Amino acid sequence: MPSFLRRLQFRAHVWLAARLLPVRAKRGRLDDLLRYAGANEAIGTYRGLSVDEIIDAVRETTSRPWRMRGRRCLREGLLAHRFLALAGFRPVLHFGISPATVATDHPRAHCWLELDGETILNPATEPMLDLFAYDGRDPAAVPEVLREYGEKNG
Repeated sequence: MPSFLRRLQFRAHVWLAARLLPVRAKRGRLDDLLRYAGANEAIGTYRGLSVDEIIDAVRETTSRPWRMRGRRCLREGLLAHRFLALAGFRPVLHFGISPATVATDHPRAHCWLELDGETILNPATEPMLDLFAYDGRDPAAVPEVLREYGEKNG
């Protein structure tokens, strides 16, 4: 497929996935969202696209959300993980919580994306206690506390 058409298809796919993600998030559990983000069904579909091109497309597409406004890091992390996996990369999506807010009624959670040990999307602005890291392999390994949080706050 010519490069222009391939990139157009990629951009359309990111746009559509960004629009459908809030529906998936509202109806699904965290392990289901991670299974979707893992994109195991079509690894290599976008092989040849650069990490920067994928991250830029995700950020651009999600810059004006119509849903999931308060969950920018989750929205971007899930989408970037999916499309990086579709390009053949092995990203790791981390879920963390601010240690200073663990015992409060409103803990601050955050997720960020790493590739080869380097944060490439949504670096934490404060120290985070890393609760779970998803590498695309086993979404059933989601800790129960995160699964329950996702079900309550979906």
